[in-house]
Amino acid sequence: MFRKVFFAIVLITVVVGCQKPPPFVEEHPGAKGQPPELLGYYAAKEINPGRTWNVYLKAKDVDGDMKYIVVVIFMAGEGDYTPSEIWLKGENRSEFDGYIFLNIPPDDSLATNMDSLTASIFIRDWEGNKSQTIKLPLSFEPKRVTQVVPAQWQQAAKNQLGYINNTIISPQEEEYQTIIRP
Repeated sequence: MFRKVFFAIVLITVVVGCQKPPPFVEEHPGAKGQPPELLGYYAAKEINPGRTWNVYLKAKDVDGDMKYIVVVIFMAGEGDYTPSEIWLKGENRSEFDGYIFLNIPPDDSLATNMDSLTASIFIRDWEGNKSQTIKLPLSFEPKRVTQVVPAQWQQAAKNQLGYINNTIISPQEEEYQTIIRP
């Protein structure tokens, strides 16, 4: 009796384990839709340490199914930071005119010890389509840099889409962390 039950369990496990699991989302051939489209962007090229870097974006999607904005920061000597996904809320999924931001630490050594960073930005929709990628450079300046939002981006300055979830670590802070955490 035990052998029959054991054999039945093994047989069921093998049969069930070999089946292809059902897809979570049914795909219909040719139903991938249109990719999101970045219509315009603006960001300051220089910023003082301790300030907030705003990136203004204008985008639309014919299908109205934009999912999130992806930002990948690359810093010379450090490499790529973890990609940051900024999820879009309902009203911004078909079209938006707004800004995302990155907080820069108030460390003047950023301006003297680090060259710059580059942010690669694109938009992904629910069907997996991807917009074109834009690359925005940013350098850190020790002298006071005035940030003025151009007139065409004043409306976008009123619509905060989210923040770039990365922490820029200055050389001094990195050295401090190495001393504290060997």
